[in-house]
Amino acid sequence: MDFAFEKEKLNIAGRDSQESRKILITGGAGFIGSHVAKYLYDRGNYVRVIDILPNTTGPFGDPKNYCSEFLTGDLRDLSACRYAVRDVQWVFHFAASENRTGLIYEKSDFTLYNENHLITVNITQAAIEREVEQFFYASSARVYPIYTGEYNRKLKESDVWQCTNGDHHVDPQCLYGCEKLNSEIFLEKFVKGKNLNKIPTEIKIGRLYNIFGEGDDWNGEMVETPSTLIHKAIHLTTESENNDKMEIWGSGNQLLSFLYIEDCVDAIIKLMESNYSKTLNIGSEEALTIEELAYIAIDTVGVRRDRVKLIVNEKVSVGVGNQSSDNSLIKKVLGWSQQTSIRKGMERTSTWMQTKIRKGSMQKNSFAEKLHQDEIRLLSKGIKFGLLLPITSRGLKNPEDCLTHLHNFTRSLYETTQADVAGMNGIKFSFKIFVGIDSDDALFYPIKNNIVESILKVHGIIDIETREFDFPPGSICKIWNYLAKDAYNQQCEYIVLFGDDIIIENANWMSKIHNNFVKISEEKKVPRGFGCVAFTEATFPGFPTFPVMSKLHIDIFHGNPFPDMLTNQDADVFLFQLYRRWGCSIMLNNVKLRNLIGGSKKGRYERIFHDWSFSVLDDAVLEVEKWMHENLENVVPRMLTLDIIVPSYHVQMLYLEPIINLKKSDTVSTMTIIIVDDPNSPQIADLKKYEYNAFIRIRGTKGNVGLSESRNQGMSESTADYILFLNDDVIPDPDILIEAEKVIRKFPMTCGFVGNVKFPESNQSIFKNAVKMSGIPCFLNISRDIDKDVPWGVTDNLIIRRLKDNIAFNHGFSKVGCVEDIDYCLRKKRFFTQNVNNGEGFRSASTVQVTRQWWNNGKRSYLQFAKLSYGDGQLIKIYPEYAYRDVPNSAELLLLLLLLLILLLPETLMFSIRTLNMATLTVLFSIPLIFIVNILDEINFQIVREPGNHVTDLHGFSRILAASESSTVRMFSEIGRLFGQICRNEWNYITYRFDWFANQFSDEKRNYERQRSREKFWTWVMLSTLIAYWVINVF
Repeated sequence: MDFAFEKEKLNIAGRDSQESRKILITGGAGFIGSHVAKYLYDRGNYVRVIDILPNTTGPFGDPKNYCSEFLTGDLRDLSACRYAVRDVQWVFHFAASENRTGLIYEKSDFTLYNENHLITVNITQAAIEREVEQFFYASSARVYPIYTGEYNRKLKESDVWQCTNGDHHVDPQCLYGCEKLNSEIFLEKFVKGKNLNKIPTEIKIGRLYNIFGEGDDWNGEMVETPSTLIHKAIHLTTESENNDKMEIWGSGNQLLSFLYIEDCVDAIIKLMESNYSKTLNIGSEEALTIEELAYIAIDTVGVRRDRVKLIVNEKVSVGVGNQSSDNSLIKKVLGWSQQTSIRKGMERTSTWMQTKIRKGSMQKNSFAEKLHQDEIRLLSKGIKFGLLLPITSRGLKNPEDCLTHLHNFTRSLYETTQADVAGMNGIKFSFKIFVGIDSDDALFYPIKNNIVESILKVHGIIDIETREFDFPPGSICKIWNYLAKDAYNQQCEYIVLFGDDIIIENANWMSKIHNNFVKISEEKKVPRGFGCVAFTEATFPGFPTFPVMSKLHIDIFHGNPFPDMLTNQDADVFLFQLYRRWGCSIMLNNVKLRNLIGGSKKGRYERIFHDWSFSVLDDAVLEVEKWMHENLENVVPRMLTLDIIVPSYHVQMLYLEPIINLKKSDTVSTMTIIIVDDPNSPQIADLKKYEYNAFIRIRGTKGNVGLSESRNQGMSESTADYILFLNDDVIPDPDILIEAEKVIRKFPMTCGFVGNVKFPESNQSIFKNAVKMSGIPCFLNISRDIDKDVPWGVTDNLIIRRLKDNIAFNHGFSKVGCVEDIDYCLRKKRFFTQNVNNGEGFRSASTVQVTRQWWNNGKRSYLQFAKLSYGDGQLIKIYPEYAYRDVPNSAELLLLLLLLLILLLPETLMFSIRTLNMATLTVLFSIPLIFIVNILDEINFQIVREPGNHVTDLHGFSRILAASESSTVRMFSEIGRLFGQICRNEWNYITYRFDWFANQFSDEKRNYERQRSREKFWTWVMLSTLIAYWVINVF
């Protein structure tokens, strides 16, 4: 067996290691072990503790407070023992698994016996091999026979051999006691053979009787102890119901004996420092009735005895009564006697317990202690998985095919669990299958000894439970829900959502899943079992189709694993997305299975989806947070969730890989969703290497559906709080997610944020500077100019708050986009400000930056701008409140003149009429005037009126050329907009303009645009008039 342990060296500054012993304490995180460790540690010794888990809920808290070094290890592994004793002089052996009445163990006493004896043999062998000086073994008073008499019997060390039942055999109280006694005999053999075999190790054995005190468990015990009675007494001081009654177990007259922990430690140390090497009792001769112990507990919390009525419950065990320790021998050989009465010890214990409860709620302390006890119980008894297996013959051409699938599944299950079941990975695992069958599925009748169970048993799987259900066909989530409750009620630690058509591909998956839950617990500082660990489904990678939850999840949700609304879809995604909020959802690439029918392929039943990703998920998140606040001392803060959605047609990895590999924040959970809009793109293969990452989701559309539909599909995949839209031709700044988190947390009541879109340096390129001068890119970096209530942003870099507002991108716009983002933002802002309390519109996020490539890679192309503006005119029709009429622009004048030319030219050619000839010539000469006027206006604007506008580093003749070309870019944009209106038959909206600032600046921006357009228009009219005059006079 491979030995794996964790070692933590703790600060021991100020201790003189040269004058101290090196001491090992096994089970040193437990009650007695930690007190012994603390005693020795405070006296300058180097104390090494090894235990299966640290316990921060004990009286000393963190291990650094009571030991020099803490090892997490399993003493069933001899190599762990050898490593632990490698350089010590003394060993104290307290580690043991105990089956106390009331704790639910599915492991038999035989297994406990075997493990405890193995631990003792291993640590003894390691200690003797190392030739340690002294070895203390903590035995138990349970080695003595049960005494049934009515008076208190004091037991001497030799009474263990007295026959009490006439059968001439020793009679320990249980197999735990039997193992302790056999270990005593085993160790005494070394004592007797010490001189003969030249073994230098001194063996010391102490039989401990009912030790109590600070740090004793008041929750896990199901027998009356001073601590449990004090816990009940503290309840009397609250204002809860029944605070005038206290239940005690048994008749109340049984005598019980307890020794205070300080006296116990004192006796153990005296024994180790003595030359005595035979077994000694370490207990109390004082015995009190349960009733008197209860009244002492009541006294310690300041409640009058006459106020409380004791309720006797004789149905509950009180442990072994009417016997105590005979301390004659220990007094004689060590001079030791009990110094602390039971009353005095209970007073001290009560003070500690009340202080601990005041510091944190009782519920939190109880829960933390319960978690620690559960960890010890699990690691000692093994871990059980509940496998949920809904099975149906529906939806198959041949119903018997499901039996073939079941054979394949069962074979894979058997083959992949053998090492885990055998405990070859350090922990014994087991599983039980919970089968769910439709009540009307005749293939599986009768339910008793049904064919499913028969197939499972053929493969050696016998722990099975079958249930029938009367749900509508395909109600797999509802069946999972009930089966999960069954698994929980039968103490399954982990619960796996399986189907009947899968094959498990990787061995040791149970230990891998458990190890990853442990990893989540350690890294995220959450209780073990908090989170979701999912298989990787080979045919649908990256999607958590088959998740594993723990019983803790069902505790959190009060017995209801999934929302009731789910039918046959999304229970898996719900679990994964829920725990994603704390960074506690993972998908294991080394734990794979293959879904033969479902997954990404067509299933056997109609898939029914429900919209759970808003209020249902939000309520579940709040429930988890509520549970955390009620049960945990240190509440783990919820992460912000921010998904990136990128529609991509060309699938250029040059741009997609930087997006995928963006730097992530430790306090933000990010999923990158790439929607490929060309299912036949050969570049899809380049994305395949990311498909196994649960936080990179690659999805394809049914065809070339366009940007709007692609983004809508991406939104349907997301369950995050916020979405960051990026286009597939931008390169984001490496820290874009960090900056996005800052603005989101700063302004949580904002519907979204408009990021900054930069272009690469234009240098001295005439065309690139002309594009900037045209003003077309101005809204790409509007976040630098407007801080609050930004009218809209482009989806090159846009953050939106995810909300159930039913607002999607309008697929009625052009597939290539450019105005669908304006429409989306306007509707989003309207809904948010009208329906969310204190809701705000879009804000600037100028530090959230991307760099966008030049259109057509910066190559000169005017047609590109005509295409981009093709759908602009639709906004005028959709938002008339943001529209206004203006004089005709260049495109509209061109249209007017072309129409006139079409009317005049045939007549002019056919008839030689002077008036027609002059009109035709005037129209012909007026057409180039449109371009001339626009060019001159732009030169005037960029050189004279606003030389610093848009472009500041271009001067002289180059600036004149760029200004001239910018007018061409602007005119082609106007032509594209007009062409779109004509194609959509929107003639009545010609000469209307859209206010790109959505009325935010009143009439200021409109008037400015109107002024420039009127200047150009009337200049053109004047020049055209002069042309007409010239034509009239010349011709």
